Amino acid sequence: MDGSCDVTGLEAVVQQATEAVSENLIKQVGESSRIREYAQLKATAPSTAAVTSSQPATLPASGASPGGMPAPGIVPSSGQFAPTEEPPPSVALAFHAIVRDESQDHMLQQGESLTIEVEVKNVGQVLAEGVEVVVGGAGTLSEHFPRTISIGSLLPGEIKRTSITNRVTDLKETDRGELILSVRSGTPLTSSPQPKQFTLQVKSEPWNADDAASGIDSPPKPLVSSPQTKAVVIAIGVGTFRNERMPQVKYAGRDAEVMASYLRSIGGVPDERVHVLVDNFALKEDIAETFEEWLPKRVDASTVVYVFFAGRAMVDGKNGAVSLVPFDGTTTETKRLYPVRRMQEVLSRLPVQRAIMMFEVSLDPSPGANPAKTPHADWGIGADEESERVMWMVGNKKLQEAHAYEPGKHGLFTYHLLRGLQGLADIDRDGTVVAGELCTYVRGEVIHAAREQFGNAQHPLCSPPPGQGAVVRIHPMAKGNNPKPTALEKKTEFVTPGAFEQPSRPMNVGPKK
Repeated sequence: MDGSCDVTGLEAVVQQATEAVSENLIKQVGESSRIREYAQLKATAPSTAAVTSSQPATLPASGASPGGMPAPGIVPSSGQFAPTEEPPPSVALAFHAIVRDESQDHMLQQGESLTIEVEVKNVGQVLAEGVEVVVGGAGTLSEHFPRTISIGSLLPGEIKRTSITNRVTDLKETDRGELILSVRSGTPLTSSPQPKQFTLQVKSEPWNADDAASGIDSPPKPLVSSPQTKAVVIAIGVGTFRNERMPQVKYAGRDAEVMASYLRSIGGVPDERVHVLVDNFALKEDIAETFEEWLPKRVDASTVVYVFFAGRAMVDGKNGAVSLVPFDGTTTETKRLYPVRRMQEVLSRLPVQRAIMMFEVSLDPSPGANPAKTPHADWGIGADEESERVMWMVGNKKLQEAHAYEPGKHGLFTYHLLRGLQGLADIDRDGTVVAGELCTYVRGEVIHAAREQFGNAQHPLCSPPPGQGAVVRIHPMAKGNNPKPTALEKKTEFVTPGAFEQPSRPMNVGPKK
């Protein structure tokens, strides 16, 4: 679309903000406890006329007001402090917003989905209740989203994030691809953040998911100029099984092969440090030998281990422990399974720098277990020392089949991992995709795609979650596809690098700072 869109419709927003500030100021003044206390004291003090009628007219003593009241902030002769005037506590919000089209080319097409991601922080001193994001803008684009998006209550210093994705239809090239986002609160605000305006180009041609999926198997460029000669890649894909009655996992072998190619290319990992097991080459003994014999010979304190698994896993009906199903295993008996805890014990003993674990799994209950009473899958996450160096990205938290994404010929979780590694997961647009960004991006894409395309939920797991300051979350995974902020990202000064990845303490690994 030629030219740019005129910015209109802001007058109402500015007027609303002005009225809110005025109403808030009046309320704060009327509700100030110091002002009420001052008024009560003045009502009980002798009037100036009464003092004058019984005493000679004199100037007020030092520290007193003409009405006989102590001046604010001055200690009277009785030694007690007089009430002082204090400013009311501030109530203020700041927010960061990203508007992202499905293809992430900033060109909105017919039938393409559009995502609004918002992060709101209470930068004031008191609780902000009923916080909402208001969606507006000229043209018809805003009509595809609800008028308001609820955030809820925010404590001082608290940050909450939300996102909403909708597919955009009935677009014309004459439409304005414009959205205006603002925030408001049920608690009157001392100051309101400025609305943020987003403009996208609009094309009337239909969007084709197959076109977006083309080229997904081509590895991206290396992350750094010097190869990661100490890194190790283990990729396992089991989609078929020796027991023909076992349900197959579509694209599992392909997932493992392409992911290994990606990680090898991005990190410049030598071929001899990349180990791929697919289908009948992924027996239980093969998996055990890989982790317990092959891996220990290739690691030291500077090694980063990447582990990818696509296939089936079984969840113990009593304790939730997860076991991988090899080519020669089944979900009807346990002796041919490989426990994830066994893998973790090996990693915990090795002097590796950190490990990135990516699992595309369909989860089944253990034999005889009641699925309704089976506990959540326990991936052995929780030890503080391990959470600092191990990042888990699991495609499915519950007992269910993991979805396949047919246009991309991959598992749904794997497909979005690959897209994220191509640079789309660079949420803060600083030129680098880190582990936390990758999992956050993939989680949102999978949740949306599962709901829209398959009509049911699939919720990936990211651990450690945002906000815990784990160093492993900022481990660099790939190059971003746009190292500079774009017109579709609006942030406020409180947001640190890593738009939706807020560290709780300083981190010291590069290249992200």
